[in-house]
Amino acid sequence: MKHTETSGMKDQGFRAAMRHLPTAVAVLTVRTGTGPAGMTAGTVTSVSMDPELLSVSLRQGSRLTDAIADSGGFVVNLLQEHQSAIARWFASAERFGMTDEFHGIGWHPASNGGHPILADAACVFECRTEGQVPNGDHLLTIGWVTACRVSPSARPLLSYQGRYHKISNLAGDDAPASRLRA
Repeated sequence: MKHTETSGMKDQGFRAAMRHLPTAVAVLTVRTGTGPAGMTAGTVTSVSMDPELLSVSLRQGSRLTDAIADSGGFVVNLLQEHQSAIARWFASAERFGMTDEFHGIGWHPASNGGHPILADAACVFECRTEGQVPNGDHLLTIGWVTACRVSPSARPLLSYQGRYHKISNLAGDDAPASRLRA
């Protein structure tokens, strides 16, 4: 989709507004020809229940966009509250200078393509790449979920206003979200 007009909004204003959307923190991982690669993402969304599809948004030109297209798959590792150091690591440029950016981080290969599954992730989605759709300066990457594992007692790490948070710090009400109707 090509956009020929802008909203007139300053980039920083939009970024500040988007920081008000709390999101679960995930690390996308993929096996490449030179070894495993990963990046922190906060834009994982359910697309469809039948078939099971999810989407992740990747900056165009990032090294993972080509790696995911070339490998045919990827893994979404939803992090637990105590894994903020892993989130910071995979969000930093420091890892690019490392011979092995996964050094010291526990992981094992997924059955679907050998993509890294991070140890102790709250939830893991193994995906086959269904497509990448350009949108602005990002690519919307669609993954067909071929396997999924959940740690029922795990609490996800959250990102809110540019900082990591624990879900236990948030007050909730008694109404399950599945019962709420618009």
